[in-house]
This record gives sequence, C-alpha cells and structure tokens, in this order.
Amino acid sequence: MSRASGSFIEPSAEAHERTIAALQRFQLVAGLTREEIAEIAAQCSLHRIPAHKRVFEEGERSRGLWVITAGRVRLHHLMADGRQHVVGFRAPTTALDLSSALDGRPYTATATTLDDAELVLVPRGLLVELGRLYPVTIRNAIDLLCLEVRQRDITTAIAALKDARGRIGCTLLQLARQFGQKQGGTLRIDYRLTRQDIADRSGVTVETAIRVMSDMQQRGVLRTESQVIEILDMVQVRESANCEDCQFECSVFAPQLPGPPSEAEAI
Repeated sequence: MSRASGSFIEPSAEAHERTIAALQRFQLVAGLTREEIAEIAAQCSLHRIPAHKRVFEEGERSRGLWVITAGRVRLHHLMADGRQHVVGFRAPTTALDLSSALDGRPYTATATTLDDAELVLVPRGLLVELGRLYPVTIRNAIDLLCLEVRQRDITTAIAALKDARGRIGCTLLQLARQFGQKQGGTLRIDYRLTRQDIADRSGVTVETAIRVMSDMQQRGVLRTESQVIEILDMVQVRESANCEDCQFECSVFAPQLPGPPSEAEAI
C-alpha cells in the first residue's frame, strides 16, 4: 500500500484550526508560539481514515510524520503465523513512527485505525526544515526518539523475560501509565481494548489473555465494561508483573505532553 486508506480533507479555516490545536499539544513543537505553529500547520495536510484501515504498512517508505487529531490507532508487526504483535496504541496528539519520518526510511511497523480517525500529515521536507528554523525542535525530537526506543526495548525485553501472567500485568501497568484516569480508589484505562488487543500487546494467545484476565476479575483485581478496563487493586497488578524486582522504568509510557503531568504518572 502506498497511500493511506482514507480521504484528504480540503483546506478550510476549520481544518486549519483543528491542525493547529493538534500540533499545539504535540511535544515536537513544544516551545514554539501559536503563530509559528500556525505557519507549520499551513504546510501540513489533514486526512480522515475510516475504522480498521491502514494508515501505512511496515516496509512502506515514509511520506512524513502522521499526528493523530481524533480517533485511535494501533502500531503492530505481522508475524509469520499470521498473528499481530502490537508495539503500541496511540491516541490524539501523538505521532506514529517518528524515527521513520525523520530519516525517510521505510516504516518499522504497520499503523491501523481502531475507529474513525483524523490525522495530520507533516511532510518530511517540512520536518527537516523545522530543525533549521526552530532549533528547539531538534532537542524535542531527540527526547521523543529516546522514549520511542525505550518503550520498544522494554516491550521486547518483557516478552522474552516474563511469563504470560507477568506480560499481561506489565501491559496493564503500561496502559495505565499511558491512558490512566484516577476515579476514587480505582484507575480507569481510558482506551477501549478487546482481549485480543491485550493478547497482541502482551505477546500471548487470546485464550491465555482471556484466562488470566478472567482470573483477575474473579479476584477483584479489575473489571471491564464496554471494553474499558478499570483496575481495582493496583498492588495485585504490580505483584503479577513482579514490579518489586523489575529493572525496567515504565514511566516512559506516560504521556509526554506540554503542560501539567498526567494523573497516571504517579502509578
């Protein structure tokens, strides 16, 4: 596939404002004024992509940087046996595969929408120009790349070093860091996830994910409603992941947004 499976949104004042609003919360351009971000937005394009369609495929040469303005996207590899290994879930104001966008080489994963989505495409030529015009974006890009590499390294290491229950525990903790919203004494993962999503993210079969999470529900560790997971007992989730003896720093999965820290950063 050489093009995203969606439609180009014709330039308009409304589309331009949506693009500005999305970029203002994107860490790459943190430190720039609204006027500077508006100039960048004027050179980007806005795209609408239906649910369950590819934004790009692994191995496809990068056209630039995709930033989500609405909807949800999963990044994954297709394995030899046909299963998908999810390397991350993305929500609005986050980017897809920054490294490929910066060096122009093929994408390292496939990006698929989970529901109807809207994304900004920042052309690669503009990304290169940003470093010359706004040196702060170079520092921001380095920070984002470091997080991207650490997240993938940790995910790979956990898949190799932990058993199925430990992998699922780590996945829940990482998702709680990324999308968690505190509600009283519980923590809600504000991102709809099927058992297949949890299995693909944890590197286990869907049957194993169903069994482990059903056990957690029966023990009062978590509950699920409308595909949204609510963690009721964080201590037990941390025990299942063996956090006490873990050498990995999972704070890198917390949102990296300009402004006040996320509620989930205290997990």
